[in-house]
Amino acid sequence: MKSYLKFLSRNKLYTAIEAVGLAVSLAFVIIIGSYVWQQYTVTWEHPDRERIYVPGLPDSPGLTYGFPDVVGQIPEIEAVARLCLPAITNSENEVFYAAATDPSFFGMFPEYDFVEGSADALTSPANVIISEYFARKRNLTLGDALSLNGSEYTVSAIFREVHETVFQNYEFFLAADVFKDRWQPFDNFGSVITFLKVRPNTNREVLYSKVEEVCKKVYPDMYGHSFFEKLDLFRFDELFFRETDLQFKHGDIKTIRILLLAGLLLLLSAIFNYVNLSVALTGKRAKEMAVRQLNGASKNSIIGKYIGESIIFTAFCFGVGLLLAVAFCPMINRLLNNPDIPIRVAWSPGYVFAYLLIILVVGAITGLIPAAIASKYNSLEVMKGDLRRKNKMVFSKVFIVLQNALTVILIALAITMEAQMQKTQTRPYHCNMADKFYLMYFTHDDDAALRDALEKLPCVKRIGRSRGVPGFNPGGQYSTTRDGKDIMYRFFQMDSIAFQMFDFEILKDYNAPLFGSVWFSDVSFAASGFDDEYHDVSALSRRTRGCNQLAGVFKAFPTNVSNIGKEEYAIISVVRPEDILMGGYVMEVVGDRKEAFSKIMGAYEDWAKEREVYLNSPFWMDDYIAETWRPARNNMRLVEIFMLLSIIIALLGLVAMSTYYADEKSRDIAVRKVFGGTVDTEAWRTIRDYMVLVGIACIIGIPIAVYAAQEYLKDFIYKLKGYWWIFVVAVLLTGLIAFVSIIWQVLKAARTNPAVELKKE
Repeated sequence: MKSYLKFLSRNKLYTAIEAVGLAVSLAFVIIIGSYVWQQYTVTWEHPDRERIYVPGLPDSPGLTYGFPDVVGQIPEIEAVARLCLPAITNSENEVFYAAATDPSFFGMFPEYDFVEGSADALTSPANVIISEYFARKRNLTLGDALSLNGSEYTVSAIFREVHETVFQNYEFFLAADVFKDRWQPFDNFGSVITFLKVRPNTNREVLYSKVEEVCKKVYPDMYGHSFFEKLDLFRFDELFFRETDLQFKHGDIKTIRILLLAGLLLLLSAIFNYVNLSVALTGKRAKEMAVRQLNGASKNSIIGKYIGESIIFTAFCFGVGLLLAVAFCPMINRLLNNPDIPIRVAWSPGYVFAYLLIILVVGAITGLIPAAIASKYNSLEVMKGDLRRKNKMVFSKVFIVLQNALTVILIALAITMEAQMQKTQTRPYHCNMADKFYLMYFTHDDDAALRDALEKLPCVKRIGRSRGVPGFNPGGQYSTTRDGKDIMYRFFQMDSIAFQMFDFEILKDYNAPLFGSVWFSDVSFAASGFDDEYHDVSALSRRTRGCNQLAGVFKAFPTNVSNIGKEEYAIISVVRPEDILMGGYVMEVVGDRKEAFSKIMGAYEDWAKEREVYLNSPFWMDDYIAETWRPARNNMRLVEIFMLLSIIIALLGLVAMSTYYADEKSRDIAVRKVFGGTVDTEAWRTIRDYMVLVGIACIIGIPIAVYAAQEYLKDFIYKLKGYWWIFVVAVLLTGLIAFVSIIWQVLKAARTNPAVELKKE
């Protein structure tokens, strides 16, 4: 071990590059590994995760209040629980994370531990059970009264809040019976989530068919049509990674995959460095190993020594990486948009075992190749000085090519991601959203007084009523196209003022009446099979609230801010404001935004007093788009950080390898100078040979980079085009970096007195 430490101290540059690269890469491997594991264990740790199912609409787990009572009669079902999702407020109009459920819910999900009382408290609709945190915050104890939605409830149990679960951090639960008489048993779709706990060894396909039969029976006019085209049956351990409902926490499987790829590239880059430099330096330890062999050491013992030293070095780097991981976690969580399940560096036995396994695997991999090469050296050749003459740098040349190829790929991907992000952020909306404020809310009360109050505000230039706005769609339904296909249309409703306010880019105008007409985007117009001669919208009349004439075609705007997936088909019905039952007001605002926001919200709050109104976040439309893009932008920044680190580590390796390459070529340079070579000719000869390796690396790396870029871009709607220049830039940057890293060291070797260099032999 002393000889190894002495060797490291004599080669400080190589040692520093190996240690920094490996420690930083292991730090992010720890972070990414923890993130992935902690995301998956949200549902994996539930003992009955494969026996709990949630039936629902396509891509949405909600059904109706009466469904659990009927579906529970299926013999394979052992227990049923419903979770009602009402909007719950108090007298101050605060909105809470809360739900209403059956006592059986807590038997199905025992992670909810009761501090006081029990789930039986929910057998009475007059009771409420609250979280321990909510009890402390409101200074509530058992028996206290709590006013919610205009009714009084008695605190009858307190549960310990659960954080690492698929459920939101509920502050309290009401009894499901509270809504028994308020909701129709087989209407109000999406208001109730049904949990089914099935008997062991229940076949999923059999269960699906029986639940589907129940749906056909209780929803005869809905099932197989419109929004209930088919039944979706979610299994509990699949729920966390399904974008289903705001009442559930969600893992981001796409981010996990991207981070896994970035972490793998980062680790590969560090391992390449370690192996490459270790192989390059085996010649410097050749005499030590030759002496050991002459003293009786076997080849296996030489291999074992290299691997053991590598594991010790990896363990040291892992310790440093672990400290870096703890320090970086808060920053990573912020860049991940404060995930529902934040990353933490854990110390449980399972994690410690994983840490030890990583050290052993990485240490063995990084030590094996140098060990195999060192064990093949002939001790007599080494002692006679023949090793250097026979060393053709084959492995080093291979690793130089691989390292440069990886650099080309990483640079190309990093530029592609950044260019696509810029493309997404400059995506055209084909309408005017400047200084537009959207106030959306839900109420059954008359809101004419609110509109009058808003119109009188000096900051409000124009006001119109709208259900949905560009970038924020109100939902959609399936309908049939001209050729009989079913597609999903995104339906917007606007009065004439709101429609005019957005100044849509009109492509065709059929001069239909102002009200009771439908505008199609060019994308939905083409998908519907319409043309200038045929545009019968009667098949859509039920969904467009009686609008039965096609008004024209506008240039498609994004129906939501996501740029990933498929192009959506937008339709706008222009109707009278009183016919828009659910929606809000869109306003064109002048003057200072902060002051205007204060006045608008003041008018709203004055009107909302003593009314049952549920406010959805009001927003400036351009700010909303920018804020909604923030999570994707942060995720991209995180990936780019990993890419940049990988590139830096690769570049450090290239600097070290170019140093070694120049050092190995120094004897050849000295010999040629003795026979008439000059500093310039020998320097450029060595640089040319090195750059040939870089050229080979680019030939290998570019096709891989092109394929990776195409795979990355394929899911974007508004995507980067004509991006060939990215690969040219990647090649030029890689070549420039390689040239700069080699030139000063080669010039140094070329300027060395040949006599000084040849004396080393």
